[in-house]
Amino acid sequence: MAGEAKRVASAAGLRVPFGERDGVLYSPAAVDGGLACGCRCPGCGRALLAKKGSSQRWHFAHFQGGGDDHCYETAVHQMAKQVLLAARQLELPTWARIANLSDLDHQLHQEALERPARRWHYTQAREEEWMLDMRPDVVLEDEHPTTVPLLVEVKVSHAVGREKAGLVRQRGWAMIEIDLSKLDADAVLDDTFERVVLCEAPRFWIHSPTAERMFAQVQAKVERQVAERNAEILAERAQRDAERRSAEAKRDADRERKERFRQKLRGPHLCDLEALTELSSPVAAREQLARLAERDAPAIDLARRRYLDGAPLPPFLTHVPTGWQLIDAHPHLWQLMLWGQFVRGQPVGTRLKPAKWVPHLGRMVGFNASLKRLFDAQQQDWQQARARGFRRPYPYSAWFFEDWENELIPSPFDLIGELAENLWAASLMELQDRGVYEVVGTEPNLAAFETERRVQTTPPPLPMPPEPTSQRHERLLGEERVRLEARGEPYHVCVICEMPFPAGNRCGCGTSLQPQIVRPPSYPR
Repeated sequence: MAGEAKRVASAAGLRVPFGERDGVLYSPAAVDGGLACGCRCPGCGRALLAKKGSSQRWHFAHFQGGGDDHCYETAVHQMAKQVLLAARQLELPTWARIANLSDLDHQLHQEALERPARRWHYTQAREEEWMLDMRPDVVLEDEHPTTVPLLVEVKVSHAVGREKAGLVRQRGWAMIEIDLSKLDADAVLDDTFERVVLCEAPRFWIHSPTAERMFAQVQAKVERQVAERNAEILAERAQRDAERRSAEAKRDADRERKERFRQKLRGPHLCDLEALTELSSPVAAREQLARLAERDAPAIDLARRRYLDGAPLPPFLTHVPTGWQLIDAHPHLWQLMLWGQFVRGQPVGTRLKPAKWVPHLGRMVGFNASLKRLFDAQQQDWQQARARGFRRPYPYSAWFFEDWENELIPSPFDLIGELAENLWAASLMELQDRGVYEVVGTEPNLAAFETERRVQTTPPPLPMPPEPTSQRHERLLGEERVRLEARGEPYHVCVICEMPFPAGNRCGCGTSLQPQIVRPPSYPR
């Protein structure tokens, strides 16, 4: 028998797995051996021999040789149709598909529909019946009048084409394809062929109207879910937009209200702020310093005779601090008076608080009224902010002033602080605690104030008449510009005192305002 054969043959190597006699296909086991089988090849129609030896599989062979792949394909194809026509049940394949759709938030909504494989019983089977320009291999029907016929295509070498599949879907027919293209010799020659065709061979749906209708319902359900979710998303977005617009409107209203309040607080100080801008200009500062020098010259001479026995001012009292415009006196005068009254003659070890000199300074020489009112406004607003819990750091500042205005408004505490630092540099006082100094000497050490002197190799020139202050300032500015431009590198120009200085440094006037950048033309080296 075939199960006891030792030789294994592949289905691709067979020429005729089944023989035809009187319109019916038979396997080698169902007919007599040799030419007595009376069979012919389903593909080419030539006579066949039924070889039923004991040492090999039983099979058919062409009597006079020949045969090709077409003979094999035709035999398998016709035998499969014969099995379907004779049987009354068929294994239908699984139908599965996933309905998926993304919402506006790019979240995927999906639901799967799966109809498992099942055994289907049919009552009628027709072979290659013409159906509107189409002739399927087999048409099967059951006893239910509402069930559409099932069209079955058997694939041996050619699958159902795209055009044919599209026509089936367009007409709403049901069709499956049974794939017999990879059968082995056991399935072709043994008694398993019928089981392979009806149950075991791979099969899939070309079109299933019932499953498509069910899937359309699932797809519609997913679309409804996505539509509902999109409506929620749009409502949430609209709510967020409304909240954002409301918050922006509230912030705008708060900014407008704050700005109105700020302008209300600035109103009483507008004249003083104009005076601040005018006094801070380099030209006005030079003119005012010259007027104070001329006006206070007798007072300075009187103070020198009183505290220095008429000697010239020491270097630690000749410094012109930043913001000197606040005090209505020449810096030489009020620094000499403070040193003479509170430091000179004090025994070593005496403790001093320079911050307490501010009231004495106001009584001795007085302040510029406009600048003092601006400083008082800064101090009052700073103290009120700290009282309300806002830990605003020193220096004093007012929130209703601009940053550059707060920067320009001088502080008497800073002026006296610079004087105290100069006295410390002269070894007259030493800082002991925050704001507290101790007298450590009675004779100043002027080494820190001496500039480096060059050795003169030529006789000194004859003395020149004093140069006016304004001309000297302009000459220094010009010389500094020439020196910096000769380097061929960008340099800075202070926006307050107009002094040029190298990039990366800070102007000597002490301002923290952003300087102007100047890019000179490149010079040949």
